Amino acid sequence: MSRQDIRLRDLWQSRRGMWSVAWLLGAVTLLATVALLAVSGWFISAAAAAGVVALATAYMFDYFRPGAIIRALAIVRTAGRYGERLASHNAVLALLRDLRVRFFGRLAAAAGSADVVSAGSMHRLTSDIDLLDQWPLRFLMPWLWALLLQTAFVLWLLLAAPALLLYVLPPLLLAGVVLPALAAWRGMVPARQDTQAAEERRRRLLMPLSLITSLLLWRRWADCETSFLEADAEYGCLQLRQQQWASVYVWLQQCALALLVALLLWQGWPLLESGALGVPVLLAMVLAVFGLNEVLTPLAAQFMALGFSSAARDRLNALGSAKPAAEKAAAGWPQGSLIFSAENISAKRAGALNGAEHVNFVLESGQALLIAGPSGVGKSTLLDVLAGELAPLQGRLKLNGQDFADFLPGDEVGYLAQQVDIFDLTLAENLRLGKAGADDDALWQVLEKVRLADWARAQPQGLQTRLGEYGAAVSGGQARRIALARLLLKPRALLLLDEPFAGLDAATREAVSAMLLQERAQGLLIVVSHQPPAQADFQVLRLQEKA
Repeated sequence: MSRQDIRLRDLWQSRRGMWSVAWLLGAVTLLATVALLAVSGWFISAAAAAGVVALATAYMFDYFRPGAIIRALAIVRTAGRYGERLASHNAVLALLRDLRVRFFGRLAAAAGSADVVSAGSMHRLTSDIDLLDQWPLRFLMPWLWALLLQTAFVLWLLLAAPALLLYVLPPLLLAGVVLPALAAWRGMVPARQDTQAAEERRRRLLMPLSLITSLLLWRRWADCETSFLEADAEYGCLQLRQQQWASVYVWLQQCALALLVALLLWQGWPLLESGALGVPVLLAMVLAVFGLNEVLTPLAAQFMALGFSSAARDRLNALGSAKPAAEKAAAGWPQGSLIFSAENISAKRAGALNGAEHVNFVLESGQALLIAGPSGVGKSTLLDVLAGELAPLQGRLKLNGQDFADFLPGDEVGYLAQQVDIFDLTLAENLRLGKAGADDDALWQVLEKVRLADWARAQPQGLQTRLGEYGAAVSGGQARRIALARLLLKPRALLLLDEPFAGLDAATREAVSAMLLQERAQGLLIVVSHQPPAQADFQVLRLQEKA
């Protein structure tokens, strides 16, 4: 999928083959369902008529062929439903994966923007993206199935009893087209209200949780709790209203179908008396209407599916309304020697009191820079700017004399942030997040570089040792070295490391520092650390506190 805004029809195009298979299997399933009821009704009534009218010749009635058809239809219905679920789930899970990767990239590129709020971003990456699958699953395919089955039913009436069409067609169109279309149209506004209320509810829960200690100390937690309960109650009212309207639409649809059955029997009776229509065929038509109920009811019951998908589409597209600088990049990473420079860079996070100010440096290939200074002076903020995670307030970054934002960094830039991510996976799986195809030998090599190989060999499961949720099974220093090893699996032209020596003893710190300097023989290394190594190969940039 492109990086342009989402269009709902693109959700089908992205997995057209699998969606088409799912729709075809679903259509076969529903045709078999309706046909099963119709054939069963015809068979039962025909067998009864044969037994009553001509008891002496009832043994000649062919019940083998209809029985075989009924069994075949039952098998097709079951197998088709199973196949349709497999195909549609395959398509929708692949679609959701693509969408989450796509929009996570947008959020990562805009991470420094003041418009990005973590609670809202989480909601859009989870709930809003989940709502997009309602377009193909609960709107497009059910409507196509319903139109197909209604067309088939009308064609059957046209062939078997065209005189009934004038009476049957209006309630059929009312139940299968007019009411669902009206419900879908009326569901657009409440769907948007629902998505907004759901995000507000999540925001009122998550934002106070991140400040729970301060709120408890200042005795403001009760206010936040009340605010969340109000949002939760409002969301619950919206949900209840949706269910009530869905019940109303389904009831109206059932009334239209009941009217259809009544008209079918009323106008079918004269045809029975005249011999133009047999009892088995009329009963088959009535039971076919009961089968159509299974096809048409989801259209009314899920009347907000289109509204949910449309609202989610618009909210997700809003994430890309301000294109990040990375999307404007056109130049590939330069080859050969590099000169990386900062000219009068100043940066500060939103709401922060301090930040880096008037920073200047020039770094060439093979050189290493150590950024030092007291806590809170803006060292990590400056590193975020160098990594492209935060836009500077002023100044320019240049690479080989060109604006740094003009380049596509790709895998050339490696960034070890202050907070590392260790997942509840094995050691090998955590490392391979840095390079999916890395073999065990490559993993052992990077573990040797960060002085973790002996520890890993001492574990009973070696590379298959599970690290626990958030890396709970390892120490803080080990977690940082695992994250560093993950970065080192691929060669990086520019390596940005925030506190890589935290939690290390002096000997390990010097060994890791020497390894990094050796690794950066042809690249660029920038390190932020409160525990500077003893090597004299680092240039030092010291940030000062404001006077």
